[in-house]
Amino acid sequence: MAKNLLTYDDKAFIDEFDRQYNSIIETLDRAKQFKLDDYLILYISNPGGALELQKNSYGAPIKYKVVHVNPSGIPFIKRVNKKGGPVGPIFSCAGSKDDTYRTIEQKFEFALDPDYADSILLQDQYDPAHLHRSKKDIWKAVTDHNKSCKVSTMFTSDIVSFFTTVNIGDMIWTSNISHYLVQDKRTMSPKDFNAGAKWRDQTRMKGPFVLVLTVRDKKGKVKDICPDFFHGKALYKERPRTYKELNI
Repeated sequence: MAKNLLTYDDKAFIDEFDRQYNSIIETLDRAKQFKLDDYLILYISNPGGALELQKNSYGAPIKYKVVHVNPSGIPFIKRVNKKGGPVGPIFSCAGSKDDTYRTIEQKFEFALDPDYADSILLQDQYDPAHLHRSKKDIWKAVTDHNKSCKVSTMFTSDIVSFFTTVNIGDMIWTSNISHYLVQDKRTMSPKDFNAGAKWRDQTRMKGPFVLVLTVRDKKGKVKDICPDFFHGKALYKERPRTYKELNI
């Protein structure tokens, strides 16, 4: 049996070397798996240390294209724009202190874009910007819809104008899941309304008459409300759409 030639100090030196450089070697080995013209996605560590997929404001994965591979096999990449082309500064897949997509403390890991990998296997055409465009279109449609059906509640006069357009049987919405079904519509004096209303529902509106809606909420509770009930709150004349639709 060969004699162990490593002393305690030798082993300590090796352990310290491994501690400092193993992660660097692993990063280099991972980087070398990518080839010129590959499309990549990026995972970056969150505050808890877990790796999360880097996404844009629409929720689509940000993609990168390998534009150069040096003689040592290290790929260099550029971010892919909405048209599918590489743009902006160049980065190394091995990482550097000049990376603008992360802080120096954040862990990172590039991976082959699964859509690109599927296109290779299926011999299908690959469009790196397809998901970006799809999510952008959905984001715009949701935004435009919600903007068109949103009722301004900054001024009570705007809510009064909206109340005049509401009919019995209409649904008015405060979120994608919360709504009121209008069961009755009438005018009352503010004094008479407050006499029968709970303190939190009482109106501060002035004048001889105030427009009152009898509504039933999604839990089946019925109550009377005046326009200023919605002052400063979200209010929609149609059901608003949610940005969760972007999770496709």
